[in-house]
Amino acid sequence: MEQTLLRVEGLSTVFETPAGPLTAVDGVDLTVSRGEVVAVVGESGCGKTMLALSILGLVPPPGRIVSGRAVLGDTDVLALPESQRRQVRGKRASMIFQEPMTALNPVLTIGEQVAEPLRVHAGASRRESLAAAEAMLARVGLPDPGRQLGRYPHELSGGQRQRVMIAMALMLRPELLIADEPTTALDVTVQGQILALMLDLARDAGTAILLVTHNLGVVAQTADRVAVMYAGRLVEEAAVDAFFQGPAHPYSRGLLASLPRLDAPGRRLTPVPGMVPSLSALPTGCHFHPRCGQAFAPCADNPPPLFDLPGGGQARCWLHGA
Repeated sequence: MEQTLLRVEGLSTVFETPAGPLTAVDGVDLTVSRGEVVAVVGESGCGKTMLALSILGLVPPPGRIVSGRAVLGDTDVLALPESQRRQVRGKRASMIFQEPMTALNPVLTIGEQVAEPLRVHAGASRRESLAAAEAMLARVGLPDPGRQLGRYPHELSGGQRQRVMIAMALMLRPELLIADEPTTALDVTVQGQILALMLDLARDAGTAILLVTHNLGVVAQTADRVAVMYAGRLVEEAAVDAFFQGPAHPYSRGLLASLPRLDAPGRRLTPVPGMVPSLSALPTGCHFHPRCGQAFAPCADNPPPLFDLPGGGQARCWLHGA
């Protein structure tokens, strides 16, 4: 039986603005088992990155977590004081950020940044940590890793910087890796290499992965389960095979219908109509109902709960409430 590593329960994150509070993450429940890859998908602006940041207590001001828990093993990360939370980050849970050029410190060498987790969390000496950093850079496929130790982020290509981020995140073999759009800025060939590298290293360490992405092709190749977010809410959760064979939520079906298909050349793409709503003007009831071709009476007035599906998984849609 799979052992649950991460339990996110009722997690809500709000940003205080002059126009009032804006809810970016709205009561999300999610689990990740040890060694599992769970993909969080949805359009830009649906709350995927904010969910990832909230789990580790990294919400930037003026945002704040107003409710919920993020339990890693038996530790509620969000209940810890910041000093103890820092001990969890990097050691038990790590994050690969979306843009490595801004995530890496431009005035520190690659070696100093990759070695830092060992010095901070394991008390290693500078010599020991740099030797381990060189070995890790070799594992992630950087050529001449000894020379790379003394280089700065701007001297590396995008793919090389991403490899450095993976090396940093997996330096201490964390239990959980949160990867936020880890291949967005890379070409397709390098994207495939980076994903394969990240998955191989995580499997070697027994690390579970929470993968934030809008690329459903990446999801099909890498994930065990899929969690779909829309306007801050989790609207569907399913095993990856079941999701691609028959998504349960109209929004999920719209995402899949908008993809080009190799088995249907010349087929016109079917975009999801409309736009993701602004957090300052969220629709009542089901947030997706103004864009949904299957909306009916309850959708505009009552937010649907997550309904259990017969084949497993859940969907937040009144179509499954009968």
